[in-house]
Amino acid sequence: MREMNLEQNIIHSVLTDDLSRAKSLLEQGEFPLLAELMDRAHEKALPLSHLKSEAPDFVVFFPAYTCGVGCKMCCTGFSSSTQLYEDYLYMSPDQFDSCMPWVQNSSYVIFCGLGETLESPHMIRFLEKIQDKISIIYTSGVPLTREKIRDLIRAELKILTFSFDGKAPLGHGAGNPDYIRKFWQKIDWVQQLKSEMNSIFPKITLNITVSQDNQDELSEIIGTAQQHGIQEIMIDPMTSFDQHNFEKTIFADFESSKNKINPILDRWNSEGLDVTQTGFAKSFLDSSSCPYVDNWLTLIGTGPSTIKAGVCEGLLEIPQPLRSFDNQEDWNSFPIRYLRYMHFCASEKSRPMHCQNCILTNLKNYADLSIARNSSEENTEHNPLAEYRLASRLKAEKKWEEARQGFLKALENNHDFALTGKTCFHLGEIELSRKDYKEARKYFELAVQYYYDHGLAFAYLYFLFMLDPPSQMPPRRDKFDASRLVSTLYDKYLAMNS
Repeated sequence: MREMNLEQNIIHSVLTDDLSRAKSLLEQGEFPLLAELMDRAHEKALPLSHLKSEAPDFVVFFPAYTCGVGCKMCCTGFSSSTQLYEDYLYMSPDQFDSCMPWVQNSSYVIFCGLGETLESPHMIRFLEKIQDKISIIYTSGVPLTREKIRDLIRAELKILTFSFDGKAPLGHGAGNPDYIRKFWQKIDWVQQLKSEMNSIFPKITLNITVSQDNQDELSEIIGTAQQHGIQEIMIDPMTSFDQHNFEKTIFADFESSKNKINPILDRWNSEGLDVTQTGFAKSFLDSSSCPYVDNWLTLIGTGPSTIKAGVCEGLLEIPQPLRSFDNQEDWNSFPIRYLRYMHFCASEKSRPMHCQNCILTNLKNYADLSIARNSSEENTEHNPLAEYRLASRLKAEKKWEEARQGFLKALENNHDFALTGKTCFHLGEIELSRKDYKEARKYFELAVQYYYDHGLAFAYLYFLFMLDPPSQMPPRRDKFDASRLVSTLYDKYLAMNS
């Protein structure tokens, strides 16, 4: 097991149902509130144990942490840099091999980039290990040469997805005519070399990041893609964490952009192309069903010996002690069971805030939140972070009621999900100290709703669920069948090209 401190070890033991080890660790006396809850829950049923699941069908790797394209829209950091880490450029073969148990149980292995995927020197080696899987690479196409294409064909890459945004000045190539010409030329190279090498693979698909700058050009881009033999296109809304670029996103005027984009998607889908937005929908409409929950495991290197895991394609993060996802116990840990409960058994309003405002399934909410966060209006009289820090100091001094009032004030007009979640966590601990378990549970549920990465909040919630499980579990709703959608398109391609 990777090195963890005492708190992380306790949290990991609790959340993976290793309660005997958690009890032993808690005997050191550093977490009395948690130890008391554990004693109260002794021999009660494990929480949400019926929501365990088989291994994910999609395993996603981020093999490269470098990029020289310099897209101004990039929210990863490559708009002003060519690498994320000083001494860590690529996921190593050993790191990839450590994840092979997940790969072996999956159907699809996706390589996409925090950087440019094809800058990884290990890509061919990775592909050669998974020739029995449907492998997918996302690339800008910039590093692609004829020899690299031949290597990808020999390694039996199944799907090659190019990212291209037309003439958008913030997108790939910044709208440079020479970049655009070379981009379509490389698409043609792939088609030509497939023919020369008598291979139907890789299938070529296209990803378009849509913004205010290229939404009127969208139909033209799709038409050009069709002329180059592309039949599958995914539309990805541009995001921006830079207030100066926010006005260029479709979320600055979402209803207007949606009314322009949806007819374009309708038109091309009616003409036989498969054009979807990132959430697998064929139009920019909200969905009540997430296509990634219970389907998706993302594995991202954060250093030469560390890998962070995620369970969606959005911003939702799982508690720190579970991020490495060593085994099936992590995949079926309490936070993941709880996420399934929120999506498959509970109401949409109880889901994590990142889900309720997801760029993939709740576009209108995402737009409204983006506008609120990018508003130029500032309330100089109310600073949630300052209120939070003052209340935290009062809590450390055991001035419970003053701290409680301070934390409640910090919740007012606050759009920072992480800060809200941490604030609710402290309110939950105050209620625990008062032995008000019903009120404590309410705040811990809010804590993880706003800040899903809060492992200690989940540990408290674990035992509170044991003490007071749902009285009547509603029938589980079916999860989104993303695998069927992808395999249908894949089978269609095979039938047309065999």
